[in-house]
Amino acid sequence: MGLKYTDQVGQQPDWANVVTNVAMVDTPKLAWLPTGKALVSMERNYQAETFRSPGRNSHPDGVNVGGEQSAGETRKALRSVAQYSTKRAGVTILSQEFGNVAAITDELGAEIRKQTKELSKDIEAAISSAQECRVGVTGTSGYLTRGIPNWIQRTPQAVYPVDPSLYPAAAQVDTTATGSFTEDIVLNILQGIGTTTRSKDAMTAFIGPKGQRAFNNFPMFTPAAASTINGGAYPSPVRGGAFDRGVVRYISPFGPVDLVLDFNNYALDSSGVLQTGNTYTDNSIFFLHQDKWEFSWGTMNGGSGQPKWMESAYEGGKRSAFCESVWMLTCWNPQGEAKYAPAS
Repeated sequence: MGLKYTDQVGQQPDWANVVTNVAMVDTPKLAWLPTGKALVSMERNYQAETFRSPGRNSHPDGVNVGGEQSAGETRKALRSVAQYSTKRAGVTILSQEFGNVAAITDELGAEIRKQTKELSKDIEAAISSAQECRVGVTGTSGYLTRGIPNWIQRTPQAVYPVDPSLYPAAAQVDTTATGSFTEDIVLNILQGIGTTTRSKDAMTAFIGPKGQRAFNNFPMFTPAAASTINGGAYPSPVRGGAFDRGVVRYISPFGPVDLVLDFNNYALDSSGVLQTGNTYTDNSIFFLHQDKWEFSWGTMNGGSGQPKWMESAYEGGKRSAFCESVWMLTCWNPQGEAKYAPAS
């Protein structure tokens, strides 16, 4: 290992003993998702079901009970696909052993730490994007897990489609243009969720930056129809000299919603390229129930399943290490989930 920066002799460049990065790389969905048991296969099969519709139930006395209903007739199969992700880090032997950079005593170790954070960013972007699941082909294409937006849709998915009986209701998938976005749009979505779930369970809304600003400016936008205007503006109290406009919880008539500002919604396009500053990334909102989602690691190399770095054999000239991981996003039942996903 090279000498510490402070042990080097002679006049040295004036290096500050710190390395900074402008991106804090928040991964709110990974922090929020419940972690499930380790995967044993690249595919997971499970089931979801719906209750039968209620009706008038009155039976005449003295008549045998009939009208049998088959067990499991409303139960449908669902399937999730795992994703295999990798990283590789390398450094020349001279940089590693004779490097002279303040704050970096081990170049390979520093790169591993950086790429581990980058891997979490890759995973967060994938589960946040309209990524369809894919069954990998050895030597040709990798496995892909299905992203949140593609679980919450009312059309068949390309691979392992969700049964139509488990689709969210029409009111739960809204694509109204941003110029016509009102509080009524949000309330219609939440009412749709309540109608489906028959409950007022708490939800989490992962919300793009412009969507967050809309919540901070009730009434959101003036709609074309005056009858839908919310006349009560959002009051902003001053506390301790601070003008409080940080709306983080929206108490609706249909249940409480925790707002989580998220710059990762629809982060990747269909080709896997990072997107920023477009309609989807800035305005979209995912309304999710925490108990309907799960994140799982797959065991590899006898480990616990989380990413594990292994140093490659030294062959002269450079040192390198690689990381591999298998992970999966599972939606246990998409029927009660919702999204606001405007195209314009």
